[in-house]
Amino acid sequence: MPFPKQEERKKCWASKDAYWQCLTDNNEDKAKCLEQRKEYESSCIKQWVTYFDRRRDYLKFKEKIDKGEADEILEPPKTS
Repeated sequence: MPFPKQEERKKCWASKDAYWQCLTDNNEDKAKCLEQRKEYESSCIKQWVTYFDRRRDYLKFKEKIDKGEADEILEPPKTS
């Protein structure tokens, strides 16, 4: 697949931003953002979707660390 043209890249970024905003507005409930996800996946090449999804996960993780919530994330699972 050739590299996306400028207007295709703009559409991809806009759909990614709309999807991310939906997730933020709905407390990360992906079920409430299925329409935005579908548009996002149809507007962006697969490699970009994978990259953007990983980027969001990283940014959310970093945000928790910056807020001092790393103990919750890094704490080993409790065994019974």
